[in-house]
Amino acid sequence: MSKGFLLLGIDTDQDQIKYAYTTALSIKTCDPEASICLIVADIQKDITSGYENAFDYIIELPFGNTAYKDGFHGSNIWQLREATPYDETIYIDYDTLFLNTDIDHLWENLEVYDIAMPNISRSFRNQPLDRRQLFEFENHYKFPMLYSNFIYFKKDSQLAIDWFKMADPVFQNWRDVYTQLMNDKKPLSFNKNVLCNIVTHLLDVKNEVSVSLNNLYDLHTHSQHLWNKDIPDNWTDILNYWFPENKRLIIENSIISSGIVHYRDENFITEEIINEYRTNIDISSRRKTAS
Repeated sequence: MSKGFLLLGIDTDQDQIKYAYTTALSIKTCDPEASICLIVADIQKDITSGYENAFDYIIELPFGNTAYKDGFHGSNIWQLREATPYDETIYIDYDTLFLNTDIDHLWENLEVYDIAMPNISRSFRNQPLDRRQLFEFENHYKFPMLYSNFIYFKKDSQLAIDWFKMADPVFQNWRDVYTQLMNDKKPLSFNKNVLCNIVTHLLDVKNEVSVSLNNLYDLHTHSQHLWNKDIPDNWTDILNYWFPENKRLIIENSIISSGIVHYRDENFITEEIINEYRTNIDISSRRKTAS
């Protein structure tokens, strides 16, 4: 059974691929033998020289970029099952870092599931997140409240097949889905997390999909139990932080020494952080396919 990580790396003029590249380097720091696949819309346009060696596979979206008109590239989530080269896959959002994570133990925790999304994530202070804003719509409509930045699935399991089959029309017609299912209030634009929870709701499989992983951190600024009156969207604008040798993340007086960190704020990733990863691991190309 092949196992690997999947990243969606559709590039823009902001050079989004470098964040997926940094995620890949952080995974390989934890496990140099980990296999990582980058999904892109166009290999020739999306891949910048120097980034490709962090990935074992680079594969184009099988049905093309269905978000090319509106730019909400997360709407391609429905294609992940068709795209993955692995029997077992962990999809990770591109703005994520792995810190001193036991990758083998992570796979062991997930092997009993056909498809799984976490039901808990922690703040930088290691507290459960304040989920009122992050899951505002799910809470209002009694949808599942799971985190879609991490999705595990077995490619050939019936539940995974059903989930991604349902995700196809939901993600491609997300505006209509909002109109049909959300009468009182709805997101102002595309929201991947809401839509993933809607898919799980429509299939009525919350219990089958929900998984508790105790090493997930989410730095969504408004969910950190901060008491400031005016909280900016980017946590780097309000919190002091250090990332010495890329080995532990220190925010204010709290330390994240191990875990999977959904940092969200792209200002956090600097060339210094990327270069630190580059100098500490061997990323000589093991890429198998590029089609």
